[in-house]
This record gives sequence, structure tokens and C-alpha cells, in this order.
Amino acid sequence: MKNQKNSKRISLVRGLEKPVWKIRLIGGFILIFFAAVSFKALELQVLNRSQALDLAKKQHWKKLTLLPRRGKILDSKKKELAVNVEAESIYIRPKNIAKPDEFSKKLSKYLNVPQREILGMLLSGKPFVWIKRLAKPEVVAELKSAKLEGVGFVEEPKRVYPNMYLAGQILGFTDIDSKGIEGVEYSLDNLLAGTPGKIIVKRDARGKEIISNSLVFEESKSGYNAILTIDSHIQYIVEKELKEGVENAQADKGIALLMESETGALLAMASYPFFDPNKIDRNSQENRKNLPMWYSFEPGSTLKAFLAAAALEEKKVTSTSKFDCENGKRKVGSSIINDVHPYGILSVSEIIKVSSNICASKIAETLGKDKLYKRLKDFGFGEKTAIDLPGESNGRLRSSKDWKPVELATISFGQGISVTALQLATALSVIANGGYLMKPYIVEKITDLDGRVIKERKPEVIRTVLSYDTAKEVTKILEGVMTKGGTGGKASIEGYSSAGKTGTAQVPNPATGGYYSDRHVASFIGFAPADNPKMTLVVVVESPKTSPYGGVVAAPIFKGIMEKVLFYLGVPPRKTFAESKLMPNLIGMSSRDVLRWSEKEGIEIKLKGSGSVVYQKPQEGERIKEDTVCLIELRQTI
Repeated sequence: MKNQKNSKRISLVRGLEKPVWKIRLIGGFILIFFAAVSFKALELQVLNRSQALDLAKKQHWKKLTLLPRRGKILDSKKKELAVNVEAESIYIRPKNIAKPDEFSKKLSKYLNVPQREILGMLLSGKPFVWIKRLAKPEVVAELKSAKLEGVGFVEEPKRVYPNMYLAGQILGFTDIDSKGIEGVEYSLDNLLAGTPGKIIVKRDARGKEIISNSLVFEESKSGYNAILTIDSHIQYIVEKELKEGVENAQADKGIALLMESETGALLAMASYPFFDPNKIDRNSQENRKNLPMWYSFEPGSTLKAFLAAAALEEKKVTSTSKFDCENGKRKVGSSIINDVHPYGILSVSEIIKVSSNICASKIAETLGKDKLYKRLKDFGFGEKTAIDLPGESNGRLRSSKDWKPVELATISFGQGISVTALQLATALSVIANGGYLMKPYIVEKITDLDGRVIKERKPEVIRTVLSYDTAKEVTKILEGVMTKGGTGGKASIEGYSSAGKTGTAQVPNPATGGYYSDRHVASFIGFAPADNPKMTLVVVVESPKTSPYGGVVAAPIFKGIMEKVLFYLGVPPRKTFAESKLMPNLIGMSSRDVLRWSEKEGIEIKLKGSGSVVYQKPQEGERIKEDTVCLIELRQTI
């Protein structure tokens, strides 16, 4: 009996002991959970408080992006080329609109947007919908006067170009989201862009967005400003002269590029037809292209300047070396090379002056294909200049390994090679500045809103291409092109020494592999003053109808641009020109009076006849140059 009682007591104790471990296990879990919660609370409230607040904000607030405020683009004189103006964007709040059908009909009339499209926005379930970004002022005014419930307005910066088409292809443009698409706007987008503004929208506990009548805004911040090397006044001169020249020649398009010879800084760069970045939808894709750096063409006889420089630098010829131009016709392989005019024996200087293709081919043969190829590469042909703008073309210069005798001949006068106007200007500046290939650039400085310089560009020498003596010798040769009997006479600038070269080339026909018979590229390249070069200018006219020749079409444009820019920059003319005199009216004067005048002024005259003056040359008001001989005709009047 006693044993029976003891066994019952043991079993009862065991029954009581059995759940104790479960309680301890559950208690341990509770303790661990409590410790984890306590640690998380400590982490959120003390250790990582800022992160926790950010997370809470993200859960309770939503930010809608406003357009960023882009930095300005300025010319070298700080004149504004691209700026922002305040425009209003229109949004709707669907939850505030009681009758979507009726509302969508009204809004459709104001915005000229299909009703079905607006209705879809209203029924989208979103509490905030942009209906029109950067709307026109008249549309905003009409909507505001209508006082439609659920319509709101927000000011945002709109990109505008106050000078319309001036430097349009250089500047490029932005899209509706204020992102740079082409030109400087694209290449400097990360610096110009700025920080977008925000509309802050509150959410409820379930994450649904709440929009009250008063929205919370974060203002957009401005990006950096860009200062270009371009001078607006010079750009205007270049564009005006180019437009007139292209239209007078009845041509398809025109290109002009003006560069500082010593630094590589661009003073102006123009493509015609022009492009107004304020009216993107009204311009063709072709008009948006920056032709001086994008459009490649065969340079024609302008390449002879670099042929002469290469041959002189390699000491294969001198400026007085003679070549037989074979009276205008020469056979190379199975091809016939022709000159526009037949010539006999000419020196290298005369060959460049009259632009003989036949003698150019003989200079190239004397130099050799490998040396010519190397020198052309040294001048930068066949590769990008790496200017700080997008869309640059390489041009085309095949390896000399692929040149047969006829290719060597044609390349010597600029066929079978393609270049850009930017490459030509950079290469010609080598001759102008004494032998250095400079890296071209158009962005001078990046500044913040307070004018502090963030980034600045300095002139950069890529390599030495010519010796100083060779550069000066080629300059003298190119000066001869501008004198009487040279192909560049129409580019000469009164009062200034200038150096240059004409170019005429046929346009390749990709369909046949040959050339169009009725399409040409007329060009002129040059720099001034020749004795102390300031600027290099390249002018290219495609498909002129009045004449195919660079000396007829492009040379006058060069003259019109260069003489106006020299005057604008205050570059003084030659001393002899500055001191020269204007021809007075001598009509009716006696021979004795004329002789007294000529002796007093120190001017040489040639008298013909006797009596009183009836004819004079120069005419009244014309400038009497240093070597001018005045022709005076006299006749008895009694």
C-alpha cells in the first residue's frame, strides 16, 4: 500500500516537471524577441536615427520631379546665348474632379488635346497628372480665367535662345525634360543641368497619396554657367556674309569657320541654312547639324598648301624648284590629268599661285607617297581634332599602302581624300602660327553662380608639324596666291597682307563611284595679317550654280568676313596703307596744277595730252597705293 502511494507521488512529480522545460523554452524565445526589438529600437532611435527618419519620410512622402534650372551659356563677352525663363506647367488632380466626362470636354478645347486622352488621365487612379509641361502663356491665361476645379499651375524654367538662329548649331538644344540633346547643351549637360525641383506629395498610412490644395515645393537649383570662345558680334558677321555669299551663288549650303591661329580657340562657326533652337519642330534634322565639324568633303586644291609645306619640310624642293606643267595635260597610268589653263615651266611658288594639278602631282611624286601620307597625318587629316563638341567626323585618308600612282596624283590636288572645315582650319593654323598643331576648343570657362571659375581651358599644343622657317616660306607662297595672276585675288584685303588658297572639287557620286558632273565644292582657306597672323578662316560652299570655282564663289566671302572682323578687333592696317591718300578730283585742272599737286604729295603721275584734265585714274575718292601711278589725260578745251 505504501509502495503504491510512493509510485503515485513520483508519477505526479514527473507530471509536474514535464511542462517546466516548455515554459523555459517559450520564455527564452520571448526574451530573445524582446532583446531584438529593444536593439532595433535603440538602432532606429539612437544609433541610426537619421536613416530611420529618411525611411519614414520615404514611406509617408513622395516627390514628383520638376524641371532643373540649367546654367547659362555665354559668349566670350558674357553676352547671353542660352538662358532660362519662367514658364508655367499645367497639372490636374483627378480626385478633385466630380464630373470627368464634362471636365475632359472643356479641357480638350483649351489644350487642343483629344478628349479621350484627357479622360484616360482622369480615370488612371493617379492623384496627380501633368497635362502640359511649359505651356504657352496664352493657353495658361485662358485656363486660369476658366477657373476649372482640379487644374493647377506650377512655374518651371524653360530653355530659350535669345538670339534665335545665331550660333544655333553650336548651342544645340534641350528636350522637354531639359536634357541636352545636341551641341554645347549636350557636351556640357552634366555641368549645365542643375538640380531638379520637387513637388512633395503626402501619403496616408496605407501608402495612398494625399494632395491638398497647397502643395509643398523644393526649388530647382541652377547648374554651372559655360563661357564660350565665340564672340557674338563676330558670329553675326560670319553668318551674314556667309548667307549673302551662298544665296548669291545659288548654292545648297555653306560653311564658315574662324579660328585664332595661335591658340586654336574658335571665334565663330557657321552652317547655312541656319537653325533656330527655339523652333526645333520647324527645322529639319539636316539643319541641326554643325557642318564645319560634321560635313566632310574633298578639299580640292586647298590641299596643295599642305603638299608644298610637306615637300619643303622634307627638303625635296625649294620655292624656286622648277617643274614642267606639260601645257595642261598629263597621263598618269590610264588616267589623264588636266589643268584649267595650260602652263609650261613653273616654280613651286608659281604652281601654288596658279594652282596647277599637273605640277602638284609631280611635286607629290618627288616627295613620295609614304612621306606625303605621314605629313598629311601630322597636319591632323584622317582623324578627329577632339574638339569639345559632339558629332565630329574623322574625314577620310586611306593608308599610303593603298595608293597607286594615280591615287598619289589625285590626292596631291585634293581628290580621293575627305576633310572637314575644322580639320582644314586647324591644319592651316600650323602654317600661320609657325609650325604648331593646336587642339581646337570652344568652351573657355565653366563658372558657378558667383562667377568663380570651376574649370578653365588653356591652349594646347598637340605636336610640332613644321619648322618655323618652312612655315614662313609657305606663308610667302600663299601670299602670292592673293596677288595679281593668282587664283585668290578676290580674297585679298585692302590694307592687309593675307595668305590663302582656293579649292574646287567635284562632289563624289556614291551610286556610280565617280563624280557628279554638275555638283562642286568651292572653298577658300586663308589667314591674316600674313606678317602677324591673328585668324584663320575657312569658307566652303556646296553646289554653287553661278560658278564652280573657289576663287569666284568662296574668296569674296572670305574677304567680306575677314576685313570686317579685322576692323572690329582693331587690327591696324599696314603703315603704308594707313598713310596713303585718297585721289582728289583733278578734272578741269591744268597740267601745271597737276604737276604741282603730284610734287607736293609725292605721287607718281603719267600725263597724256595737253590742256586741261578730262580723265583721271584712279577716280576721285579711290585710295592711292604706294606703287600707284596716276594716269592723267588732258585735252585742249578752247
